[in-house]
Amino acid sequence: MGQRARTLLVLLLLLACPRLAWAQRVLVVRPPPRDATLFEAFGRLSAELELQSFEVIALGSAARPPGAEELERKAQESEAFAAVALSRDGSGTAAEVCIVDRVTGKTTTRRLLIDPSSDGPMLLAVRAVDLLRASLLELGSGEAPARDVLGVEAQPPAPEVLRFSQKPPRFHLRTGGLVLFTPPIGGGAGAQIGAHYRVDESLRLGLLLGGPLFGAEFRGGGGAAQVRQELALLRASWNLAPAAAGPHWEWGPLLGIGAYHLQATGDVTLPLVGRSEGFFFFAADVGLSAQFFFLPSVSLGFELTCLTLLPRPVIAVDEARSAPLIAQSLGALSLGVAF
Repeated sequence: MGQRARTLLVLLLLLACPRLAWAQRVLVVRPPPRDATLFEAFGRLSAELELQSFEVIALGSAARPPGAEELERKAQESEAFAAVALSRDGSGTAAEVCIVDRVTGKTTTRRLLIDPSSDGPMLLAVRAVDLLRASLLELGSGEAPARDVLGVEAQPPAPEVLRFSQKPPRFHLRTGGLVLFTPPIGGGAGAQIGAHYRVDESLRLGLLLGGPLFGAEFRGGGGAAQVRQELALLRASWNLAPAAAGPHWEWGPLLGIGAYHLQATGDVTLPLVGRSEGFFFFAADVGLSAQFFFLPSVSLGFELTCLTLLPRPVIAVDEARSAPLIAQSLGALSLGVAF
């Protein structure tokens, strides 16, 4: 019952989510509902393709799975660049994955053992996506199909298809400068280093380390307090830009939580005595991130966020007290490398 419930949940999510007018379509044959494993794999496969910014067209199940020629004809009628069919072979322990790729004019059929565990449908869906990606690798960026190959699309592959076939790198390292501006103490600047992991086409999870940041200070009647700052933030960001090949933008909102350290050192006149105090605070920020990939694996990035602290620190020089450090503007400029 648990496996069937998961299958129904995936299909309900697909029906409930609003469909976007994506230009690139993939035709996926729906297996008979009585085959719970293949039916769940169909739902997971459809969800994965939609996460790749493709529109999924479901072909209703028939008494027998469609052959390669019929699958190609259905893909042409649906104006889909590819079609995928999952069926169970005669032994009952393996699945046949048939992929019609109209970008290269290639038809691929593989027999895959079905994992008997609860992860079997997910593994089958992942393998089907990998087979489709491998089939598309035959053509390079912007290359038109050969004229003597039958059944292919006449125009060069779309940017979304090219980007999917190239399987973007998962890890991204970046380094650059960081500026933190707070009205009571001014701006502090320093170096930053960061990294993130691409979970899928939209979600990234990462880490930002910044500091030490110098330049901020609070002045009072008897002198000043020089402020040094460091921060470490765990980040989640979302890419809202459409898939594209070649130079392109990736941008979207980001959220972060972590720790902030403030060190204030007094530079005062006699008879006052300067002291140095340092404290750690909880930090959270929200804002916008943008990256321009001018090479496939090299990008220039910019971030602008609002940082808040708990508790709110106050800096004192003699009898002068700064306003609580509530909201700070955080800006970062960095050069990144993906791999």
